[in-house]
Amino acid sequence: MRHALVLFAAALLAGCSSFPGPREADRYFVLEAAPGAQAAARVLVAPTSASSFYDTQDMVYSRAPGTRAYYQFSHWTERPQRAIHAQLATRFERGGPQRGPVLSTHLEEIYHDAAQPPGTARIAITAQLADPASGAVLARRSFSRSAPAASYDAPGAAQGLRQALGALLDDVVAWVDAEAPRDAK
Repeated sequence: MRHALVLFAAALLAGCSSFPGPREADRYFVLEAAPGAQAAARVLVAPTSASSFYDTQDMVYSRAPGTRAYYQFSHWTERPQRAIHAQLATRFERGGPQRGPVLSTHLEEIYHDAAQPPGTARIAITAQLADPASGAVLARRSFSRSAPAASYDAPGAAQGLRQALGALLDDVVAWVDAEAPRDAK
């Protein structure tokens, strides 16, 4: 009986020692770029898709080339592709019915490159303009932007990613304005 009590006490202590203190609270960040230029072209903005690893609310970082990991306690308030779609739609919104080519975007990557402190925020998307009637691709281009992380942690990465996203969205708007058929402007 005494031996069983000692084993029970040891197991109880071992279980308690794996949680030495209070757990860090989850933090949620909004992926929102500063307002940018409004597009002159009229397009239909399709929902943004995402590569499977980035199809999550978890924030992503990398400490070595070719590797990615999720921050344990840091998340986006919504999946990045939804935030990107909403912000693109706002930049192409001009009132009245939307018409013209379809703008499709695909989030290739969005992460904190933390190989060297404080790191770099990196985002890349592929955009495509297509004829809505035939589905024929009119133009296609990849975009990538980076910005310094404000600090060597998730809040600093979020700040850098907001900055990089704003520049990337401006690039997409300028490209669409240059590529969209004249009758769609």
